[in-house]
Formats: sequence, C-alpha cells, structure tokens
Amino acid sequence: MAVPSSSKAHVKHYKPYFTPVEVEKLSAKQRGKLSVSREERGRQQACGFIDAVGARCGFPRRTIATAQTLYMRFHLFFPYKDFNYVEVALSTLYVSSKLHDTIKKPREIILASFPIRYPNLIRKGTIDIATAEANGLEHERKQVLNCERLVLETMGFKFSVETGLRGVIKIGKKLRLSKETTQSAWRVAVDCYRTQAPLSFPPHIIALGSIYTASLLLLETTKTPSSSTSQADGSITPAQVVELLGKSGSWESEYSGTAGHIDDIAHYVLDLYTTILSILPDAQSTILTPSPVSPKEPNPSSSQNSSTSASSPTAFPLPLYWTSQTLTELKIQLRDRRPGGPPSTVGWLAVGTPSEAEDAGDQAVEGMGQNDGTIRFLWDVGVVQ
Repeated sequence: MAVPSSSKAHVKHYKPYFTPVEVEKLSAKQRGKLSVSREERGRQQACGFIDAVGARCGFPRRTIATAQTLYMRFHLFFPYKDFNYVEVALSTLYVSSKLHDTIKKPREIILASFPIRYPNLIRKGTIDIATAEANGLEHERKQVLNCERLVLETMGFKFSVETGLRGVIKIGKKLRLSKETTQSAWRVAVDCYRTQAPLSFPPHIIALGSIYTASLLLLETTKTPSSSTSQADGSITPAQVVELLGKSGSWESEYSGTAGHIDDIAHYVLDLYTTILSILPDAQSTILTPSPVSPKEPNPSSSQNSSTSASSPTAFPLPLYWTSQTLTELKIQLRDRRPGGPPSTVGWLAVGTPSEAEDAGDQAVEGMGQNDGTIRFLWDVGVVQ
C-alpha cells in the first residue's frame, strides 16, 4: 500500500558548522533584495537588541552569545523579509536560556524588552503589566513560541552547546597570558559572537582566534618589543602571542587547530570593527553591546543602559589608534603573511571528514519550516562539535 504524501518522512543530517562558502551562499539566498551592507546592519541591530534584552534578564554572557549565534543560524534557513527581527531575537534568547539552564519564561523575556523598544512607556523605571498587555504582550508570546519551533529545527533539536568564552580563560592560563591580555581576549570573544565565525568554527578555535586578535590590537598600542622573553609578572607579551599563533607550529596539534583557522577568526573580528566604526555615531546606538562582559561588572540598570554603553560600541574598547583605515591596513598585512596561502573556504572540518558536496548547504535548508511530512534529524557520529 502506498504511503500518502502527507506522511512522507524527510531525513536531515544536522550540520554543526557550515563552510564560509556555504554561509555566504545561504546568506545571499535569504537576504533577497537586501544589500550586503544592509544585511550586516540588520544583523548587528539584532545582536545589539539580544545583548540589551539579555542584560535586563540577567542572563550570563554564554546565554547571550549563543542566542546571537542562533539568530544568525536562523537566517541561513529563513529569509529576513518573512520575519520580524524582534520576534526571532526573543525566540533565540528563550531557546538559549533553556540550553544553558538559565531559564526564563517567554513572558519575562518579552517584558524585559519593552523598556528598550518602548522607552516612552516607562513609568518609575519599569513598565506596568497592564500597559504591556495593551501593547500586545500575549500576542508576542504566541509569536515567540511559534518561532521557537523553527529555531529548534535550524539547530536539529541538538541541545548540547558550548561557547568559546570559557576557553579564553583556560587557554590564557596555559599560554601564561597576563590578566590584562586575557581580559581583552575575553572582550574580543564577546564581539566575535556578533560575527558569523561561530557558524563555521568550534568554540576552541573562537577562543584561540580571540586571543590572537586581541594581541594584534594590543601590540600596536602597547609597543612591547617582541624580543622580550616575558613581562614583569612572568606572563608572555602580546608580541609573543602573535609570533606563536601567527604561524604553523607544534601548538596546532596540541590545540587541534591551524594558523589558517586563527587567521580567519581575526579577519571576521576586524571586519566587524571596521563596519561598526564606519557607522555614523548617532546610528551606533542601535548596535551597542550594553551588557557586562565580565562577571565582576554590574548589570546596567534601565536608566544606565544608554549612558554606560555609549563610551564604546563594542565589548572590546578599541584604542584611538584603530580606525577604519588602520584596521584595513592590518587586514592587508595579515593577508600578505597569511599561513598556508589564500583565505580558507572550508572552515572547520573534522580530521578525516571528507569535504562536503557543493549543494550540502542547500540540502540542509530544504524543507525547513514546512508541515508537509515528518522530518527526522540525524546527528552524525564522529563529527567534532
């Protein structure tokens, strides 16, 4: 007896990481008529919104970072024009809060977003529940729950997740980084989750790349001589970090990465900083990172959000030396001395894993969000997560 088409089962293999080529191909399909610059502007607006709402909810940095990555992954599968970025951002925050066991109800997350979206409704530092209900609180709750299913589909219902933020601390201790360099690398890692790098690289590569990028940015401003064996406290200098991670060596097998991977992360972050610095100051308020990037920093109150975050549009406060021009010059220097030749197009592939077919990204997207049959998500054994 033939199986009705309505009950047809689709099998999908979960892809933990997409190659940079796949990311660009899928992004181009989902952006539609949007220009690349407008897509990036919208992406940064959404990441800033996730950051601000996450801070008001009291979420730790790992929850916010995962939500930002889930948002960008979502729009590899679904077009920008079909979704309100606020609803998708709130849904990714809700999903991320469950992944990291920092659970809050959708209603609580939506209420936390109201002072950011409707500052004119704030009375005595908060918004009255009746006022929120009048502005569609219950309708938004249903929309967030509807969008949650789509977010879960994009991640293949795989609930194990990790960020590279903790790795910065662990690797920093192993490399004997100074406290200041480690803090700077942490902040760069926070900014890295506002790029598409986590879609192509695992947490430990994000951590290594953040340490390398932070050292590059500090090197020009600290002017520490590369010949110095160590600093006064016994820690290594940013110049030594750049010398170590900027070229191939025994560290690659120890940390399961390559100098090319690290260099890719640096370019993602430098592109982000170049984009943000090129935006007019009065437009930067929509893409700020207002939440604390260290557990020792206090959460900003609703009255502090606009003032405390205005000093820097990024988690890593760029020294005055760095401008769009100097960052571009640094990118050119990195390209000239890039280990292994031209920019990578394969992203992260597990050792021994064959290269994906050119249409693998399209196959991952096909059928998502549809209700014309059963979709079975398979997690391939042996893929490095």
